[in-house]
Amino acid sequence: MSKQNKIAIAVVIILAILPLLRWLFLLPLNIRFADLASTATSLGQIAGLIGMALFALNLIISSRLKFFDRFFYGLDRLYHHHRQIGAIAFCLILFHPLALAIKYLLLSVNSAAWFLFPSTNWAVTFGIIGLLVLMLLIVLTFYARMKYQHWKITHKFMVAAFIFAFIHILLIPSDISRDFLLRYYLIILSLLGLAAGFYRAFLAPYINENFKYRIIKADQLANQVMQIEAEPLGPAINFLSGQFIFIKFIGGGVSSEVHPFTISSAPRQKILQFNIKPLGDFTTDLKNLRADSMAIIEGPYGKLSYRNMSSKNQIWIAGGIGITPFLSMARDLVAGEGYKIILFYCALDEQETVHLDELRNIAAGNSNFQLITWYSREKGRINGQEVAKLSGELANQEILLCGPLPFMLDLRKQLMQLGVNKNNIHFEQFKLL
Repeated sequence: MSKQNKIAIAVVIILAILPLLRWLFLLPLNIRFADLASTATSLGQIAGLIGMALFALNLIISSRLKFFDRFFYGLDRLYHHHRQIGAIAFCLILFHPLALAIKYLLLSVNSAAWFLFPSTNWAVTFGIIGLLVLMLLIVLTFYARMKYQHWKITHKFMVAAFIFAFIHILLIPSDISRDFLLRYYLIILSLLGLAAGFYRAFLAPYINENFKYRIIKADQLANQVMQIEAEPLGPAINFLSGQFIFIKFIGGGVSSEVHPFTISSAPRQKILQFNIKPLGDFTTDLKNLRADSMAIIEGPYGKLSYRNMSSKNQIWIAGGIGITPFLSMARDLVAGEGYKIILFYCALDEQETVHLDELRNIAAGNSNFQLITWYSREKGRINGQEVAKLSGELANQEILLCGPLPFMLDLRKQLMQLGVNKNNIHFEQFKLL
């Protein structure tokens, strides 16, 4: 985990526990935890305060604003933490009413059961409805098999669950209603969460800084890889080589779903190029994409760029279509900038590669760029020892990986066993996006 990533997590934790710190000063702890009933109530209140704060913060960071991409040092890391925060928030919010019900359980099972059901007590009922909506969405997320676009639609209802929870904390008689600082801290945080949730779910396509492009080429290369090229219809997107964008095709013979793709062209090139391998329904249908269709682009995102690394001595390792960001980087290299690059291009065989001749030409014209091909059909899977042997040394090298997740995780483990600092090994997990 990078230093920037640790700072981002620390900020989230501090913002989440601030309500608890205020709560601790409102009553003496010997009163809060005097007996079983008061202890259960206090634990329920703590769970509710932190859970609601985390719920709001999760909506905020998932707004996909570029600030958070920089703050968490990569959108993949952000979404990784988004899922962790969401899981913790859900558990705390679920525990909140269960803990509060214990004091009713001490009276009777019926009293506890009625407390957990909607009633004429609207403050409690709004909270229960919000929890039920949240539980339904969690079940759909983990157990229902649905298309990506349908799954995205269900996530919009997270805002509805949050609205019910927000009304609950506004109406319920509690420390929140009695303490000015606690009340307005949670109100402000909740309003920011609502604004971020509405923005991402409903407003982003209309008010976000999107770029309009026209598809000028959509060809199928080796191994069914689609090469798509697009020209700007207005201002062109500014990006670093290795970054990715979210793209939506309009009227092109494919779905208008929004998906992330890495740019393979260099930043100085006017035409954007993408090399996409069919790995699902959407990417398989890209063979139907027609020229002259529109593309709406949002971004750029990501930190996997050679220009973001602390050392100019770098090893790039691509597995299959993972060559895409390294194509952009290789095309972006300029002699005299001091970079010394070794690119390992790993594929089943030469027929499975794309743009190999171009990469060879770049290597021939730049003595500081070395291309090493590795064909697993002939040599087996590449490993850390082979990387070390062929590159000469691993010390003081920044190592960038891109390919299937098992490929990257296995190589990272091997490289770390060879003494490479894990902070010098970089990759992005597109599955988190």
